[in-house]
Parts: sequence; C-alpha cells; structure tokens
Amino acid sequence: MADARRDLGDLIRFGSIESVDLAAARCTVRAGDLVTGPIRWIEARAGATRSWSPPSAGEQVLLICAEGEIAAGIALRGIASAAHPPAGDSARELIEYSDGAVLAYDPEAHALEAILPAGAAARLVAPAGLTIEGDVSITGALTVSEDATAAGISLAHHKHGLVRAGTDTSGEPE
Repeated sequence: MADARRDLGDLIRFGSIESVDLAAARCTVRAGDLVTGPIRWIEARAGATRSWSPPSAGEQVLLICAEGEIAAGIALRGIASAAHPPAGDSARELIEYSDGAVLAYDPEAHALEAILPAGAAARLVAPAGLTIEGDVSITGALTVSEDATAAGISLAHHKHGLVRAGTDTSGEPE
C-alpha cells in the first residue's frame, strides 16, 4: 500500500507555477522541494481551434507526470487557491485579467460585458463589415473616417433645401 501511494505521488502532485517562458510555451513548477525543468501546460484547446492563456507565477497546478517522469510532466491549471481565489460567485462567467479588464457573460441577465481599465483600447476588425441589431448608445465622441448615413441621408454629402440668405435657417436635409 505504501508503494502504491508513493507511485501515485510520483504521477500526480500539487504544485505552483515557478516561472513562465512565453516564447517557448513552457513553465516550471514547484512541488515542495522539487522544481521541474521547462514543461508544457494544458490549454483549453490545442487543435484546429487553439487557445492561448499562459499561466502566471504562483498559480496552483496539478503536476501530472506520465510514468512518474518529471521531465515529461505537464501542468494542469485552474485550481483556485488563497493567493488566487475564484473570480466569481454566481452564474456570471468571466475572464478577469491582471490589469482589471473583465470579459463576462451573465446567462441570467442575458448580458455580455467587456470592461476595460482606464487607458485601455478595444479594436474590432471585420473586413466584410459589422452589423449591430438593436439600439446603440454612445457616451463620448464618435469619429468616422468616411461618410455616415442615417435614414438614407449622407452626413458628408447631403444637401439642404429652402436655404435663403440672412438669418433664416434651412429646412430638414433632403
């Protein structure tokens, strides 16, 4: 029985991320007095659809060593700890970044949020266009590099009818 426990301990152990090499997509893990060499971490997806979410130093992991070989180990991430507690406490699913940015969806409120910290920017690239269904509200300035059209009327090229000299005002755009 003691041998079985030791063997299991050689295969699976708790640890924490010691360091991360982003360029090599490898990390080192500390498990007690042991520090691994550079090993891979488990991503959510790694096939035709791929994800990239590197671990962070101090993140708790499960170190899985096939056949007890630490050099062949992999880090299974996603274990909450006192140093890195759960990011939420409701059905609202989210990703919270170290700078305070949050991407979240609340299925109960049917609400999608992207919250960025001060000084942050967002960019959406859609070469074939973008369609928004529903009302849009903007607080702040809107800058358009080309023309804007509202109800078929060009902002840049519409004509005003009923124009007279003096203090009169023009009619609605045509």
